[in-house]
Amino acid sequence: MSGTVEIEEEKIPEVWETFWSQGKVKCSSLLLWTLVPSWCFRMKDSALKVLYLHDNQLLAGGLHAGKVIKGEEISVVPNRALDASLSPVILGVQGGSQCLSCGTEKEPTLKLEPVNIMELYLGTKESKSFTFYRRDMGLTSSFESAAYPGWFLGTAPEADQPVRLTQIPEEAASDAPITDFYFQQCD
Repeated sequence: MSGTVEIEEEKIPEVWETFWSQGKVKCSSLLLWTLVPSWCFRMKDSALKVLYLHDNQLLAGGLHAGKVIKGEEISVVPNRALDASLSPVILGVQGGSQCLSCGTEKEPTLKLEPVNIMELYLGTKESKSFTFYRRDMGLTSSFESAAYPGWFLGTAPEADQPVRLTQIPEEAASDAPITDFYFQQCD
C-alpha cells in the first residue's frame, strides 16, 4: 500500500527518527531527499572506485583480497541548521555510529569520529565540522566542507588509498585527486 501522508514540518524529525529506528526509510526522489533524510547510499568516485571501510579508515578501491568490494553503506542526513539551498549533508558509516569530520584545527583533516548521525541531525551536537555541501553535477556530486570552504572530499587516482580532503587544482593533471562521486541508493 502506498500513498501520501502529510506531516507537519516540526514533526519531521520525530517521524524520521521513528521510521529510521525501524529500518523503514527508503528514498530515491531528489525532492523528497531534500525534505526528509534519506538513509543509505553507496558511493563511487568518478573512476568507479567504491568507498569502503578497512581498519576504521575510509578507502576507495575495487578489489580486496581478490574479491570485488560492494562498498560501505553511507548514511546521509541533511544538516537542518545550515542553509538548505546549499544542500548541507552529514555522512556517516557503520549505521551512522561514526561520521566523517573535517576536524577543528587550522588545516582540515578528514577523519571518522564516533558520533551518532541522528544526534547531529537532531541538533544536539555542533555539526558544521561534520557537514559537506553536496553539489550536483549531472550524474555525479562533489562534497565541499562547510567548515573549510574550498576543501572537498577526494580520492587518489590509485586504488585502496584513504579518502581525504583536497583542494581542486587549477590545472588538471593525471595524478589530480578525484572529487566527483556517484551516489547509489542501497538495495
